Amino acid sequence: MFVVKTRVVAEFLGLPYPPPCISIRTSTPVTGLNYASASCGILPETGQSTGKCLSLDDQVDLFQRTVKSSLPNHFEGPNELMEYLSKSIFVVCIGSNDYMGNYLSDTSKHNTPQEFAHLLLDKLSQHFQRLYNLGARKVVMYEIGPIGCIPSMTRKITHKGKCAEELNELVSYFNDNLLGMLQNLTSTLPNSIFARGLAYSLGYDAIMNPSKYGLLDTSNPCCKTWANGTSACIPKLKPCPNPDQHYFFDAYHLTESVYSVLASHCINDRSVCSPTLKELVQM
Repeated sequence: MFVVKTRVVAEFLGLPYPPPCISIRTSTPVTGLNYASASCGILPETGQSTGKCLSLDDQVDLFQRTVKSSLPNHFEGPNELMEYLSKSIFVVCIGSNDYMGNYLSDTSKHNTPQEFAHLLLDKLSQHFQRLYNLGARKVVMYEIGPIGCIPSMTRKITHKGKCAEELNELVSYFNDNLLGMLQNLTSTLPNSIFARGLAYSLGYDAIMNPSKYGLLDTSNPCCKTWANGTSACIPKLKPCPNPDQHYFFDAYHLTESVYSVLASHCINDRSVCSPTLKELVQM
């Protein structure tokens, strides 16, 4: 999700697509970097059962290395570097894997939904304070989307309607308290802006009212997947002929069309992101 959204933002700003952070070179102009890691989450244990991935803590560690070791070579001094960081926009989209690949498989045995949501928000707040201490001043954090509508979830449990609403209710505890956490950071960390992106309501509306967004299918994966539509795409098989009209590409991920909707609304629509990305650029 994070990768496609940053591509749309880069296009809006007229910048190249942000490359992986490990590819930064002294000779390359710094116009954005990507720290995303598939399958991982806010908690360090999330995603580890599927192989090595970088948790949010690992990603912040990489950003720290970038700030301390790589970026200084691109600027004349620390003041110029800090000014650059203060004008940069940090887009964060994380948390769904903590529910789908962690809470629903193990942690639910130990935490209530409310306790787990507060655990995630406390950890997230700590990571954002680390980012701030490293120079970040403008941060946009997207809500967790409606995980109860994802094929990997809907095809595994019994439910009524398009979505398993009991799973959507799980992430609501996180989303309902996200704004308060971000507002607290903004009020306590000088010259900072921590904004929320309303990904849940926008994403859910697109599922329930697909024609508004030029979509036809908001239930099935575009590609043919393993395990009867509950896993990744089967290699070398052609995807559907109209991916731009599908909500889901595989059993987990959205199509580029839907990611673009989520990103473009945050750029221009104050009801989705306040301030908008367009306004953040001017601040």
